[in-house]
Amino acid sequence: MKRRRLARVAPIAVTLFAVLACGHNPDRLPHLDRQFYENLDSDKQRQEFLRLKESERQAYLDQAGLWAQWTALSSEEREAVKNRSVEVGYKEFTAHMSWGPAADVREGESNGRVVRYETFIRCTSGPKAGVYVRQNIDCDGTSSEVQLAIENGIVTEIKYLD
Repeated sequence: MKRRRLARVAPIAVTLFAVLACGHNPDRLPHLDRQFYENLDSDKQRQEFLRLKESERQAYLDQAGLWAQWTALSSEEREAVKNRSVEVGYKEFTAHMSWGPAADVREGESNGRVVRYETFIRCTSGPKAGVYVRQNIDCDGTSSEVQLAIENGIVTEIKYLD
């Protein structure tokens, strides 16, 4: 009797587990939603975002302040986000949406101006080739680094460090 009940319940439990696990996996998010997910401030916010229905995400991003930054981007910068490209003159938010949060951030002064330097790490080989990560060891292969100089929220210089 117990085996029959277990035989009936087991497939349902496995299916339910699979659905719940997939729903909370950021890799399953559409590209743009994944970029927003990466730019949320905390693990708590990222977990909340994963639990939202697709129709609820924009309101959540609006409350987090990210939607206003997105709508402030030009159509050219939005297209750059899709292509994961950044150019001098783009807003800092374009870089973050394209490549995720910087791996390293430092501030300096140059000719009386405050400049923030943000370094981004991109995997160049291995299973994560083309993915931007927060640490070189996350690549499981080789990596390259790009440093952006940012003044007043605008990318003013791009240096390829490798």
